[in-house]
Amino acid sequence: MNTSQDRANRISSWSARSRDLLWIMTTIIISHLVIIAMIGFELSNAYIPASIYLVFMTFMGIMGSLDAMDDIAIQADDADDEEKQTKAWKRFNETQWGGFKGLLIGWFGLTALSELYVMWLA
Repeated sequence: MNTSQDRANRISSWSARSRDLLWIMTTIIISHLVIIAMIGFELSNAYIPASIYLVFMTFMGIMGSLDAMDDIAIQADDADDEEKQTKAWKRFNETQWGGFKGLLIGWFGLTALSELYVMWLA
């Protein structure tokens, strides 16, 4: 199971899921900027569809990002004994994924809540 091809497959999968995470986060950031601009231009007739989009986009962004992080982290579990001796594997294995996940949930969630607050209550 742990051939050089398996190692290449893990690196390829890790790279693909890292790129997925980058695109998810980029999409969420752009979506928030569009909604913030919409609020700034006081386009209140679009608040209902924007609110629905914001809620679903936030949940999908959080779920997709957490899934990508878990897929990236799980690649380390398939390493063989030789690969586990590399500095890259040791550094990767020491990464505190919980902190990143907490920050991501807070960032996406609190931004969405603040936008909904400004749209409906402010």
